[in-house]
Amino acid sequence: MSARERIWPMGLCLLCGLPGAGKSTLAAALKEKASPAYTMVLLSYDEILAEDAFEEEESPCESREVSCQSPEPGGREQSLWKTYRQQLLQCLEHLVESVSSRSPLLQAPGDIKDRLWKRFCQCLASQGLISASRSNSGSRHVCINPVHFPVVFILDDNFYYQSMRYEVYQLARKYSLGFCQLYLQCSTESCLQRNKDRQKPVMDRTILLMERKMEKPNPEKNTWEENSLFLDSSGGGVVDDTRINDLLSRALENPVRLLDDDNEERERDREICSASLIHQADQSLRRLISETMQTVKESASKQDIKRIARELQCVKSKALEQLRQQIAVQTVHPERDRRFNVMSYFTEEKERILQLYWCQAQKPKI
Repeated sequence: MSARERIWPMGLCLLCGLPGAGKSTLAAALKEKASPAYTMVLLSYDEILAEDAFEEEESPCESREVSCQSPEPGGREQSLWKTYRQQLLQCLEHLVESVSSRSPLLQAPGDIKDRLWKRFCQCLASQGLISASRSNSGSRHVCINPVHFPVVFILDDNFYYQSMRYEVYQLARKYSLGFCQLYLQCSTESCLQRNKDRQKPVMDRTILLMERKMEKPNPEKNTWEENSLFLDSSGGGVVDDTRINDLLSRALENPVRLLDDDNEERERDREICSASLIHQADQSLRRLISETMQTVKESASKQDIKRIARELQCVKSKALEQLRQQIAVQTVHPERDRRFNVMSYFTEEKERILQLYWCQAQKPKI
């Protein structure tokens, strides 16, 4: 059954917000109090992503949860954390396909890591979607138990970048699913305090850094985020807010419209153009780094050379990530302007790094 022919109502609901804002508490309460009129499936990223996704060496400028490292064409392998996120989205897509077509089998994506697939299956088994015995068998395909429609998938994660949320929206658009977002607003102080009471707290600096990087849903700017609800979770008790059920019902009743053939063709062209734009920016930044390092090598020590190269690579990764985010959340791409902005950002950061180095090098040694 093709995506256009599916008639079973399904929806994706994103829980967004800082660590400690109460997302997992709300997700568990929604699951427990779910209306018998539909099936609710909870996917907690913290529980499904394998532990080794969070055990990588931290980048030189930020903590790993909001690392500046990102996939670079022909460059450094992308972070394991980001790889796991992408593969989890593939698992979700396979689940959507199987459930909506009422297929009795759920098959693992071809390149999925065994550990993540097992944890994904264990998550489904704990909610009765598959048998517990099959979830621990290591099988690459499992049997799905019959579900009652409509089906709502609750995705519990921080989703602090718009691009993270937009890729889920693209999945909803691809299969004509309902789509909505719940953003929990909570003061940083409350999040830090709650984090201390968690079984596996994150570092305080991770919360502080994520707060600075948080890109809240913006329905006025992004039409794809118009079905969003902001809840103040500072005092708790948000699960009883009647607007949540209204949000879910509205998403199920108004699935994201499928792209027509012409739009699909334009979307493919846009993706090709975007990949080319990123590749061009990557090559230009590489050349700038190479030229800069040739200059630095004439006067810097080996230790300083390594430090400057590491910081420039970090700036390059951040610049490319900024470019990806701009592409992900916009449909019109003034390529020259965006290219200029990214290059300007890198040039400014490069000058700052070198200026700091020259100032330190000129300080008299005591």
